[in-house]
Amino acid sequence: MLATIFASVLVCGYVIALGLVVRWLLGAPIGAVRTVLAGVVGFFLVLPAAFLAAGATAIDAERLGQVETLPGDVAVVLVSALWVLALSAAFVVASELLWPSRRSVGLLARLRGWRDRLRRTARYVQIVRIAMRHGLGPLLRGGAVRLDELGPPLVSALNEAGVAFVKLGQVLASRRDVVPAALADRLATLQTQAVPESWDDVGALLQAELGRPPSDVFAHLDPIPLAAASIGQVHVGTLADGQEVVVKVQRPRARAQVEVDIDIALRVCRRIEARSDDARRAGLHRLMDELAASLRAELDYRVEGRNLALMRSAATRGRPRITIPRVHLDASTRRVLIMERVAGTPLTSAASVIGALPALRRREVAAELIDVVLQQILIDGVFHADLHSGNILIDGRGELALIDFGSVAVLDREQRELLVCFFSALRAEDARSAVVAVRHLTLGRDAFDDHALRRDIGELFTLTALEPDTAVLSDRLLRLLHRHGLAVPGNLAAAVRTLATLQDAVASLDPGSDYADLILDRVGDTATRTLDPRRLPRLAAAQAMALGQYLRRLPGNLDILTEAHTASARSSGARESSRRGWRLRILTVLSGCAFGALLCAAAFVLLLQTGGPSLPPGVAVLPLVGAVLGSAGLIIGLRSVIALHRLSSSTR
Repeated sequence: MLATIFASVLVCGYVIALGLVVRWLLGAPIGAVRTVLAGVVGFFLVLPAAFLAAGATAIDAERLGQVETLPGDVAVVLVSALWVLALSAAFVVASELLWPSRRSVGLLARLRGWRDRLRRTARYVQIVRIAMRHGLGPLLRGGAVRLDELGPPLVSALNEAGVAFVKLGQVLASRRDVVPAALADRLATLQTQAVPESWDDVGALLQAELGRPPSDVFAHLDPIPLAAASIGQVHVGTLADGQEVVVKVQRPRARAQVEVDIDIALRVCRRIEARSDDARRAGLHRLMDELAASLRAELDYRVEGRNLALMRSAATRGRPRITIPRVHLDASTRRVLIMERVAGTPLTSAASVIGALPALRRREVAAELIDVVLQQILIDGVFHADLHSGNILIDGRGELALIDFGSVAVLDREQRELLVCFFSALRAEDARSAVVAVRHLTLGRDAFDDHALRRDIGELFTLTALEPDTAVLSDRLLRLLHRHGLAVPGNLAAAVRTLATLQDAVASLDPGSDYADLILDRVGDTATRTLDPRRLPRLAAAQAMALGQYLRRLPGNLDILTEAHTASARSSGARESSRRGWRLRILTVLSGCAFGALLCAAAFVLLLQTGGPSLPPGVAVLPLVGAVLGSAGLIIGLRSVIALHRLSSSTR
């Protein structure tokens, strides 16, 4: 038994040592798996062949164990060892040419990669089955589909596929500049409701996150969730001090599932962009990238907690006409968020509550909601970026509250002022001023047809005056900008989307109100607040200081420009030097190949010699020298081939 173990250890040691020597001979960073395979091939294939070749010579295997081993026997063994190394190296080079290694990856990383690949493949199969079950087979096969028939099955498939695909559909629904209106309306109905997680799993997660039993934190926690979505669910509870709270708990497997879905969605978007000009123009992969970042942020409930604290801080600057729940950051974790419970019913299911309010109170509540949102977007610059009727609560007195702050966006002062400028231009139908605002608000081409853009915006303003619908206005505006090659930044698109979706909430509160007029009337007041006279001296001082700094640095900037010009000339010389170095490396590698081929040719000639001197016990010297030269030439040639291969790969 011990002898078997000892022999196995010796074999493994020899295999690894052989592989390491081969890697050293080639002078290239060969991966661990390929190195071990080289040792295995050398030991189990090349070494027996070498012994057979040695047996064909005058060597007597029985003399190898004697003290008086003859020189010819030793020479044959050494030459055989050289050929074992050379042929093992040939295996490594051939495998590298057939299956190039990109980088050296550890064994654990490989195992994790295989596990993730299997999980992704299983999820691929599941998603394809969902799509086929809902009649989306022609779309997957790249066939022609009618957009008016695509909406219902696509919505059903996305709802079943999970949160990442639901969120992607919701984002596309807000991009009416690239998605047909009928399809966007269907995608806007996507929901994220899901079957609740079992209470045992929720309790185990709470204990793991809180670091103690939930009973130490909560006097009571309702096991039946108030609401359940794809990422998490909400439970009502009472803290030990008697304060009523809601507890948002993430599903135990939500992060792993979302990461797999994000990976698949990014790959799918990349492939669609490669085949579709419309998808490239819409920036589908970029949209999915932004969505992936947003989803990962939503998976960390501490982000939502900080958003809540930020929104409460901003709300205290004005009159607190709307409730934002207080968050218990000290007791919250990455997967558990504890917030103050606020009274109210979501507007989506509050028809009876709203109907019980007097008409005057309903108009007041609608106006307060608009004021609060405009305050967030145009004054504070921090706003709820996922505001819809389901995230707005109302109680029996008409008091409003906002919930679900997983997505919050920020507008800087310049963007806020430009947005006020655009709305003021819309109110006055001043297309020229609107173009100035649009030019500084959007991203895209540096040069565009200013006249055509001004005419299109003027036409849009005229149509809006006849049909004052904010959702239609945002839809037409985004399409217009897309047609002119101008892209709207993500935070600004979120602001426009918030104002558009707010129209439904206002309509549910006061159906007879003119939402567009309410918005534009209040923008005038907002413009007055933005142009605060007390801010003008500070602004003038800041501009004067900036101008002074610019003038003070002007001589240095001229020196920098001069040095940049000189550096540009030097870089041209450096690039030429780099090209010369690259050509020298190529020449060196090719010279190595030629020298290796020359040695192999000389070896071939010597191996054919039958006469000449010999070593005891009759081993011919010339064929022996030819065998040495042949192995050396093969190794030199292989080193040159692998170097040439890696050099060509680095220039792709």
